[in-house]
Amino acid sequence: MHLMIPVVPVAQPRQRHAIRGGHSVNYTPTNSPVNAYKAAVQLAAGQAMATPLAGPLVVTFRFYLPRPQSLMKRKSPTGPIPHTSKPDLDNLVKSTADCLSSIAWVDDRQIYSYADSGKWYAEKGGQSRVEIDIRQEANPC
Repeated sequence: MHLMIPVVPVAQPRQRHAIRGGHSVNYTPTNSPVNAYKAAVQLAAGQAMATPLAGPLVVTFRFYLPRPQSLMKRKSPTGPIPHTSKPDLDNLVKSTADCLSSIAWVDDRQIYSYADSGKWYAEKGGQSRVEIDIRQEANPC
């Protein structure tokens, strides 16, 4: 299964902590940009998939972030360029994998391998997006 979602990728931020009712709770602020990102990913995946996949999964995440003006010069490469600054790849994967639970897969613990995942600046004239490839593996048991 291949999903291409035209959205600017957003990393999962650090959790905030508060004491409520005498208990410590972790939360993501409601005005965080990650919430709108997760909603867009969930909507696109929900439209593409009828039911969540079961069993072991291999998933590839490819994140294409907006290309800065400094890489839009005539001599700059036209294709995707590796993105080596923030946001971190693991935080991009975390925000995306978590929001696809119950939509693309039953739970993200089913993912046993991330194959060829990465982050790049989008190609010249290209759009920011997330590409997700999901391969369901035969359960050996």
